[in-house]
Amino acid sequence: MREALLMNLKGFSPAQLQETIDEGIASQEETILVGLGVLFEEYYNSLDQTSKQHFLQSLSALL
Repeated sequence: MREALLMNLKGFSPAQLQETIDEGIASQEETILVGLGVLFEEYYNSLDQTSKQHFLQSLSALL
């Protein structure tokens, strides 16, 4: 499923990604959360340690 999701999104512009994410959130379908989780994982794993700490601080502030 991860590979399929990433292949489907490959080459998307920032605007296309935003539209896809916004539509997924608006749909409130549980299956969409899995796809967003894959994107979250890819993003998080791409960060260096300093960026991870900033990201985690921002995320923590939302909770």
